[in-house]
Amino acid sequence: MRLIGQIHVSLKGSVIQRDPTLWEKLKRGFGARLDLDTDRVRVELEATAVVDQVRRALVQLGVGNALSLVIDDTVIFQDTDGKPDDLPDLVLALSEHSSVFGRGFTELKFAAEHEEAGLHLVIEARARAEHAEDEPAGIVSVGGRLRDLEPRAGEAAEDYRRRVEPLAKDPALFEAARLQFESFVGRLEGALKAAMPEARVEQRHAEARVVHAPSGDGAAAGPQPASPAHPGYDPFMVYYPPSPLSMVLDVMLISSFMHMLSPPHVLFVSPAGMPLGTAQEAAANPDLLNDADRGDDGAGDEGAGDEGDGPDDGDPWGDDGGGLDDGGGDLGDFGD
Repeated sequence: MRLIGQIHVSLKGSVIQRDPTLWEKLKRGFGARLDLDTDRVRVELEATAVVDQVRRALVQLGVGNALSLVIDDTVIFQDTDGKPDDLPDLVLALSEHSSVFGRGFTELKFAAEHEEAGLHLVIEARARAEHAEDEPAGIVSVGGRLRDLEPRAGEAAEDYRRRVEPLAKDPALFEAARLQFESFVGRLEGALKAAMPEARVEQRHAEARVVHAPSGDGAAAGPQPASPAHPGYDPFMVYYPPSPLSMVLDVMLISSFMHMLSPPHVLFVSPAGMPLGTAQEAAANPDLLNDADRGDDGAGDEGAGDEGDGPDDGDPWGDDGGGLDDGGGDLGDFGD
């Protein structure tokens, strides 16, 4: 089960103007007024200030384990050794590069991880100095897993199945995890508001999801959302690439939830992140997932298409999606 949350951070910026054409220059020479405004905005951001604000918000929640800091494709900090409580090391590494990035940047990515109440969480903050007018300057994404459901080092598939199967039949476990995750995302939103009084901080969603793959395919089939603006973007998968056993877990959970009288509040999604329906809806109508396998056009699929595809169309946050996957490969051994 994937726990996914997203918070948008908006700041006031100045509208970027385009260069006038030759004809427009001539018109301006005769006193004409030109509208050179574009639909893009530039925000004056300093890397040290952004990192400090996010760090203060994380520390307020007890988060002290840094994963990485990347500014304009330059790796400033990377926790390759899985060292705990190394947030001060990240700040120190940034101070050594302050002369380079102190005056601004194009894109900043700051990631940390945290454990509380049986949840393993990855928090990723991204900021861009230039963005579309209707987009936020920053996106804070949270991805989580239940620690008890994560595969253990060297655990065989059959041993994993035997250990997890009783847990998969306990709806209270998943409901408690969902509520705890919602609480964390809500507290993170509040901490960011306190650390960034000049910004508009808005939580977009915090929910539990289970991936339903088409019959015969693995849960990893199909593209994973690479843009942090996508509602299905999961930073946990960037820094902890999924194990093949995660597909086993998805199948077990779907089967278990479908046979519960009162399944937990969980959303079933496609591998690409498109919502297929809630666990309650699937339990009441088993054909819901079968229709998704056949690709039938239903009301749920139409809504899924709007949610899943919209944010990626022309979305600059997705330009470096390949880089995210590469980063996941480099950083996938944290905490082992």
